[in-house]
Amino acid sequence: KRGIAFINIPATLLAIVDASVGGKTGVNLGSLKNEIGAFRNAQQVIIDTTFLATLDTANILSGYAEMIKHALICPQDNAEKMWGELMQFNILSPDLPQLCDMLCQSVAVKAWYVERDPEEQNIRKALNAGHTMGHALESLALKRGTPVLHGFAVAWGLAGELYLSSCLKSFPVERMRQTVRLIFEYYGRPDVNCKDYPTLLDLMSHDKKNTGTKTNFTLLYNIGKPCLDASPSEEDILEALDFLREG
Repeated sequence: KRGIAFINIPATLLAIVDASVGGKTGVNLGSLKNEIGAFRNAQQVIIDTTFLATLDTANILSGYAEMIKHALICPQDNAEKMWGELMQFNILSPDLPQLCDMLCQSVAVKAWYVERDPEEQNIRKALNAGHTMGHALESLALKRGTPVLHGFAVAWGLAGELYLSSCLKSFPVERMRQTVRLIFEYYGRPDVNCKDYPTLLDLMSHDKKNTGTKTNFTLLYNIGKPCLDASPSEEDILEALDFLREG
């Protein structure tokens, strides 16, 4: 059925703001995330937000992590406003009409990047913020047989990568602390210890953004100002993992 036409009708918050838009298809290979895939756009994407009323809290939170990411990389002047609304919104008891307005802005951010770089050769890499570390944490959970929701792994990845952004790219420390505080409050912390670090480093080495032997991250100079293809040292990455564990 290669090339078959299809319509996306996303039924979770994560699918609405992330997977339904952008044309990526992918499957995991073993415990590695999205190792095999292609670009194939849907003929249409039909978003019906009444599905959101059927979701449990964990799946609402999973999608919300991608919304936080979109606010952090928003290319428009309203990036700070988007980020501020997400920081203040009560996602544990969501006002669904307000959430619908917010997710429209979030989908628009992803669409902006996809339209300008459909096959991720350049600026679309900004959408991978939080995902180098996040995918490694998600893959580790898969290897253990204790899978976590994608958005939880992305949230933890954002926390670690915002720490790297503050250390290496002068991302404002107070903005980092506010975002990380919210992440730890809503998503907890990943179940990792120092013995897991070699496995996590190895998993990061398989990330699709890598070039040669470099492990590449999308970091941030500020809200709305992503830094593509950043290559922290192994020591920096381990320090970020310590931060994730200990705060």
